[in-house]
Amino acid sequence: MIQELLAFEELDPLIFCQVWGLTYEEASKYLKIGARTLAAYACQGKVTRRNPSARVKALAAIQHNLWIQEGKQPQDLKIL
Repeated sequence: MIQELLAFEELDPLIFCQVWGLTYEEASKYLKIGARTLAAYACQGKVTRRNPSARVKALAAIQHNLWIQEGKQPQDLKIL
């Protein structure tokens, strides 16, 4: 039942990092983007803030769902 609740079609890459306790470098390998790109998503300035593409959100959701199906436990479920 928990697996059904935690399945996503899209997941913000920053939330993906926080839920699984990943660094930007670790997450960038799964999301196939640069660690600096992930860091840019975290910027709060009006000019520098970048929004993740649908592809990146989908890859984060796919990896998240895969780990849940494998029985891995996220570090912080409160964020979801």
